[in-house]
Amino acid sequence: MGYWIAAALLVVFGFLTGFSIGAPFLLLGLVMILVGPVRQRARIFWPVIVAVPAFTLGYVLVAPLTCTVGGGVGDPGTTSGPVTTSIPSTTTCTSVLGGPYAGSGIYNPPLEPALRIGLAAAGGAATVTFVLVSLARSRRASGR
Repeated sequence: MGYWIAAALLVVFGFLTGFSIGAPFLLLGLVMILVGPVRQRARIFWPVIVAVPAFTLGYVLVAPLTCTVGGGVGDPGTTSGPVTTSIPSTTTCTSVLGGPYAGSGIYNPPLEPALRIGLAAAGGAATVTFVLVSLARSRRASGR
């Protein structure tokens, strides 16, 4: 019963805080509900559960976090007088790991690299977890 309560609390917390920190909690709670019926089968259950925080960590480390706008160039337009508008020459965004994303003008950095790294981290973590759980199971079965 405690498992289902924990999963429900994660879903509720993730939903209520969805616009700030809630998405990873919501995702983990939903995955716990999804794989709950097979939680007795460790080789299926644990790799899936471990993949969720691995995906989140990989995504957060690579996703663009902060952006700065480089110096602008004045737009003289067709009227005389002082220039009141500026066009940003470059926008540079960095991630937690420092990977730069840059573009000219108003630039929205792509999230695809972060999604790919997150999926790779999830796949790697799930694979390692599967191997470790399988090794532990075979050691128990052989009596070591």
